[in-house]
Amino acid sequence: MTFDAVDQQILAILRENGRASHATIAKAVGLSAPAVGERIRKLELSGVILGYRAVLNPTALGLPICAFVAIIPQPRNPAANLVESLMALPEIEELHAVAGNYSYIAKVRVASTQELDAFLDRLWMLKGVERTQTTMVLRTSVERPIHLPFGGTV
Repeated sequence: MTFDAVDQQILAILRENGRASHATIAKAVGLSAPAVGERIRKLELSGVILGYRAVLNPTALGLPICAFVAIIPQPRNPAANLVESLMALPEIEELHAVAGNYSYIAKVRVASTQELDAFLDRLWMLKGVERTQTTMVLRTSVERPIHLPFGGTV
């Protein structure tokens, strides 16, 4: 899909503030609010905009521990079954199939190191898990919204 300059501006504004009103966006891009609404609707229908969500502070929610868990599945075990089991674990915030030494990397958030240990014990018990390697995050320097593939900012 190609994006004209107005679509690019709309996406940049929504990336920074998903709650921006059509009127606010319209003022920034030089269109009417209904025209902005129609463009946003088209971006949603085309699958460019997948949804809107609040960005939550994990520490404020009592989940200060973040870790990345690399997972090697057991050979000759259907990966789809393992992925389904992993997706059922609420501690997993993200799950990525990756190239390299491991097949999956999961981003995990928990309340304490004891909870991380208990999570890892449960993970090991899942059918299809051969081996894991856990890296605990000490500090996060940057978490950004998705990079927009076109130049310029609003």
